[in-house]
Amino acid sequence: MGDALQNVFSMFLIMMASYVLMKKAPYPVEVINTLVFHFFLPVTTFSSIARLQKIPAGDLLLLTATGFITLCAISLFSIVVARMSGLKGQVRKTFLLGASYGNHVFLGVPVCYAFLGEQGTVAALFFALGGYLFLYGVGTYIMTGRATPAAVFKNPLIIAMVAGILCVALRLPIPSLLSHTFSLMSAATFPLSMMVVGGGLKFRFFNDSTRIVQTLYASGIKLIISPLLAWGICLVLGLTRDQLGVSILQSAMPTAVLVTIFSVKYEADPVFSNAIVSLTTLAAMGSIPVLFFLLR
Repeated sequence: MGDALQNVFSMFLIMMASYVLMKKAPYPVEVINTLVFHFFLPVTTFSSIARLQKIPAGDLLLLTATGFITLCAISLFSIVVARMSGLKGQVRKTFLLGASYGNHVFLGVPVCYAFLGEQGTVAALFFALGGYLFLYGVGTYIMTGRATPAAVFKNPLIIAMVAGILCVALRLPIPSLLSHTFSLMSAATFPLSMMVVGGGLKFRFFNDSTRIVQTLYASGIKLIISPLLAWGICLVLGLTRDQLGVSILQSAMPTAVLVTIFSVKYEADPVFSNAIVSLTTLAAMGSIPVLFFLLR
């Protein structure tokens, strides 16, 4: 328990150190993001799954379904709040996606790794798959009125996941040199992920007084309502204690930067999105350790 919590706090220290470094000596966070997303994380994903003795088909289907259903439930709750708040147009779109979709990969996977080791990594990736189905299906529909779930299968992490599953199914051995190389890369993946999160933080979310209430509403849904809904859904679906823990932690992740990318791409409200991302990330430094303690 102590070591796991220490790992979580260490991740947040790296994140805040990266934020300070960005202020003092700016670094190309976009380059690191690309490197992690297209190289380090896929390698870690492949390695984590390829080490399994057998394919956890039941876990894959159950956790992917849990991720998708949970995010859909949060989205429906957000629709009710948006309607009661009178949100419309671009602000409404950003609110719905910002309150629903979390940082399941760059922050969620490292936190779940601290929670359960490689078993937690695999479970977190399966939940994240459900999140991607939501993002490119429901999320794209929220922004544009149409869905593009096929984009999921072009994702480097999904490709790495499929490769790892095939490796286990076909019982293909991984040479020791490659296995050692993958281990070294995996050790670097999570600190680099924290640098991406920390380097992208912007704490000027209270400058625009017209968005304070909406930002607080979206953040409350993301960090408080979301894990509560996940807990209820996990009980209904009959998940094990470890699966429940991973699902709740993943649901409690702060809003992902991908929401801002979608806001820019589909002409929503990227300034509002940045406010939600930054506030939830800052608040998660307190909420995630509390959840972590309760789940252990």
